[in-house]
Amino acid sequence: MTSIFARISRRTETSDSSKIANTDVLVNKKVAVNTITLGKNDFHLVPLREDQRLVLLDDDQSDVALTSSLKDFGEEFIPVTVVQWVNKNDRFTDDDLTEIGADFAARDDVWNGDFLRETDAKWYKVIVFQAPQKPVVEVDLDTITVVTQSVTVMIPEGPYMVQTTTGQIYAVSKLFEDSCQAFIGGSLKPCACSGSFEWMHDEGRIAVPSRLYYQPTVSSPLAGLRFAVKDIIDVAGLETGCGNRNYRDFSTPQTSSAPCVQQLLDAGAILIGKTRTTQFAEGQAASQWVDYLAPFNPRGDGYQQPSSSSTGSAVACAAYTWLDFSVGTDTGGSIRHPAGVCGTYGVRPSLDAVSVKGVLSVAPLLDTVGLFARSAATLETAVKRMVVPAPTLLAPPVSRNKYKLLYPIHTQNNNSYRWFPCPGEVGEATKADAQFEQTIQKLERHLECTRTVFDLEQLWKTTRPEGQSENLDEATGNIYTTLTTYTIVREVMNPFIASYKATQSRKSPFIDPIVKARHDHGRQITASQFAAAVKSAKMFSKWVCNVLFATSDAQAEIPLLIFPQSRGRPDYRDTLAEELLVFSTFSTYSLSYLSGCPDATVPVGEVPYHSRITDREEMLPISLSVLSPPGTDLRLLALLAELEMCGILSPVLAGTSMYDQNHRKQ
Repeated sequence: MTSIFARISRRTETSDSSKIANTDVLVNKKVAVNTITLGKNDFHLVPLREDQRLVLLDDDQSDVALTSSLKDFGEEFIPVTVVQWVNKNDRFTDDDLTEIGADFAARDDVWNGDFLRETDAKWYKVIVFQAPQKPVVEVDLDTITVVTQSVTVMIPEGPYMVQTTTGQIYAVSKLFEDSCQAFIGGSLKPCACSGSFEWMHDEGRIAVPSRLYYQPTVSSPLAGLRFAVKDIIDVAGLETGCGNRNYRDFSTPQTSSAPCVQQLLDAGAILIGKTRTTQFAEGQAASQWVDYLAPFNPRGDGYQQPSSSSTGSAVACAAYTWLDFSVGTDTGGSIRHPAGVCGTYGVRPSLDAVSVKGVLSVAPLLDTVGLFARSAATLETAVKRMVVPAPTLLAPPVSRNKYKLLYPIHTQNNNSYRWFPCPGEVGEATKADAQFEQTIQKLERHLECTRTVFDLEQLWKTTRPEGQSENLDEATGNIYTTLTTYTIVREVMNPFIASYKATQSRKSPFIDPIVKARHDHGRQITASQFAAAVKSAKMFSKWVCNVLFATSDAQAEIPLLIFPQSRGRPDYRDTLAEELLVFSTFSTYSLSYLSGCPDATVPVGEVPYHSRITDREEMLPISLSVLSPPGTDLRLLALLAELEMCGILSPVLAGTSMYDQNHRKQ
């Protein structure tokens, strides 16, 4: 048994020094089991290994009874700060402690001064002091209890709790409020070494471990980064609910995590929960959610549409500083549009670049798993750990790429799509267009290229595949609805409904009305109609790759298609949505979901609007879509990280606004 051996040093006290004042370290009966209150915050406790306990030594190095040594603290649990002392000096002073406390507070949102707080209880402040290179270090601290140690297996620095009756050390996770209702539930590991998860039974709060426990390494580059997963993706030990209460109740805990999740865990990322989704990944406005309340978009007045279907993942990333990135899925726009209106980075990877095993299948020809993040650097780092190694996935080159910047504009005869305005045109989104123009000019200078202005509809008319309509709506409009509804009702919904009715006395499960209507439409689609849609999808994919992304030198030049994703137009969540049953017009999202190319949403600024909710000026995000040919995911993400590093793009903040006042003045 490997124990933690420690020496305890105390200041000499008066005769009543053994009376410990109330430290507010209490078992909170109103919250979950294994949750305690320290100061004004609640923390969930996770035990370290059984052999990691405090064994105290007196001055002559003889063992003393643990209970008699710790009982003076007067509480079942006492807070502890673990410090690894690697300074060359042999003395640890108050100044060192102050410096360490400031460093911990700057790097972590879980540790705080309560873990080193002085009260009337003279022995309250405790440090588990680790000096790996020096078994003996002089401790020069006057008014606190200090525990020093030298061990071969180090405990990570940071905040802990110690049970005074047993000496058991517990890692702590701070409980944060899910104020935007982005999560279906928080997740916990029952112990630090477990590969499975369990639900956090504390509605509305998420348990978040200290960042100080983790140090990135070559094999664990994501160590300490917290993430959440859309609830159509399997996580070991948790049910997959797909946004439907009956489906969740009918499900059993998964025995393994989806490979895309497991790869993130293996890289050191910390899963803290699962996020809300529209039912079965369908497109739903906030007013169309019935089983659950739609998450609240934190931007602007807090009452804007959050989009769908990766709603909770986008909202959580936009709202909470304690979450670093989130996992969503994108079949027809479910990452890209939520990222745009919620003001985050988001990427739909190339088709098959990330495994979709263990993920609800909506349409295998279109389904992808991607990410949301508040910085391009985090997005690149996390996606690199998710992608499936393949020869078709091109790594960032050693030398600089050449780029071809494709800049689609709308014409006087075509103003319905979200393209850029014609040169000199004054449109209704002038403030957004001005910021887009500034960004694109910076791109041109940085990439050393000039944009190629073109009319996509005219390009289609003159180069379309033989037999295809010259009208993009007619050629592509019905593909998405046909592929998605035909597939999901036969592969997922019909088997689920039959099994549910067989065990529930022939009772049918509840499905949100708009979702049920679309599924009923899918049941009317014939096999021949489905086959025709598949054929049209493949034709359009070939056209995008061979015509739209055509270059003079495929080895040296990478085409980048760029167009507006979100323009900062108010879209209130209390507006009753149109009951759109069938998607029948051309969608800009189809350029990537039909071609299988990577598609990133990139925030570039904010525009003001007068909110009818708050009756004052608020700010809404504007963003661009950036697409590149299939298989160029890593090159695209590396470019975005490069643009962020040189200041053309910027990380965004969590909360109401994406930027602080200083950024807006630039």
